[in-house]
Amino acid sequence: MRTLPGRRRIDSLRYIILLRGIFLLAALLHMGAAANGSPLHVLLTNDDGYDAPGIKAMRQGLVAGGYKVSVVAPRDQQSGSSMRVSIGSIVVDHIEKDFWTVVGTPADSVSFALLKLLRDKPPDIVISGANFGQNLGSNTNISGTVGAAIMAAQLGVPAIAVSVGINLEERDAKPVRFPSTMGAFTLAAAFTVHLLREIERTRRAGTRLLPANKLLNVNYPALPGAGIKGVRMTRVARSGGFVPIFVETDTPGKVQIALEHGNPIDRSIAMADTALFADGYITLSVLDGSLDAGTGGRTELEERLGDFLAREHESPAR
Repeated sequence: MRTLPGRRRIDSLRYIILLRGIFLLAALLHMGAAANGSPLHVLLTNDDGYDAPGIKAMRQGLVAGGYKVSVVAPRDQQSGSSMRVSIGSIVVDHIEKDFWTVVGTPADSVSFALLKLLRDKPPDIVISGANFGQNLGSNTNISGTVGAAIMAAQLGVPAIAVSVGINLEERDAKPVRFPSTMGAFTLAAAFTVHLLREIERTRRAGTRLLPANKLLNVNYPALPGAGIKGVRMTRVARSGGFVPIFVETDTPGKVQIALEHGNPIDRSIAMADTALFADGYITLSVLDGSLDAGTGGRTELEERLGDFLAREHESPAR
C-alpha cells in the first residue's frame, strides 16, 4: 500500500508527540487511578519467561500507568508453544506479592491464574508480552504469546498480545544482541498503556473492554519513536513474519533450525499485517479466540456436501 509522503510525515510527527506525552500521561493516570480507587486489574504473562526484558518493561509501564498488575508467567522459555497445555501437573512458585511463575506453558499460566489463583479477584484483561520477536501472519498460529491471549479469550477474559520485532541482521551484534529490540521494549510498553487507556475510554457503559471471543494482536517494530509511521488496523497475512530454514549438521540425523524473514507481501489480503509492519507501522490485528471460521466456508461446504449430509450413515462395521 502506498502512502503519500506528506501523510507519512504527519503520522510520524503525531506519533513522536504521542510518545513524548505518554510518560507524563502515565504519571497522571497513576494519580487518577489512585484517587478513584478502582484501576483495572491486569494479568500479565508471556512466553519468553518471567524474567525476560519484554515482560519487565511491560510490568513497569503498566504499574506507572496506574494499573494493578498480577504476573503469572512461565518460569522458562516457551516460544513456539502456541496453546499447548500440560497434562498431569505443574509447579508454581510465589516470587513476591502479585507475582508467580509456572513450570509450564503460557496457556498453563493463564488458565491456572484465571481458574484457580485469581478466581476470587479476577483480572479485567490479560496482556501477554512484550514478546521478543514479531508475531505476524501465519506465525501467530504457533506463538505462545498469542496462545496465552487466546486461552484468556476462550475463558471469557479480554486479552491483548504484544510483540516487538527483531532484525535478524542484529543476531550477532555486540555487546548486546538485537539492540533495536531492546531499545523498543519500553516504547512498546508505553504504547500498550496508551492503547489500553483508549480502549477504556471508548467502551460503552455495560459493555466489555473487547468484543466477546476477540483479542488484539499488537506488533511494534524495532524502531525508535521517530521511525514509527503510525498505527494501523490490519488483517492477518497468509504468509508468516519468519520462515524456518533447515541446515544439515555434522551429526548424523541432526538438523539445525534457523529463521529467516518471510516475504511481507501478501497480495491476496488488503492491509496485510506483514506488509504494514515491514513498512514501519505498529499493527493491530483482531483475532478470533473461538477459532470458528464463520459462515463463508461453512456455506460452501454445506452446498458441496449436501447429499452426503442428508444420507443416513451407518456406524462402521466392527
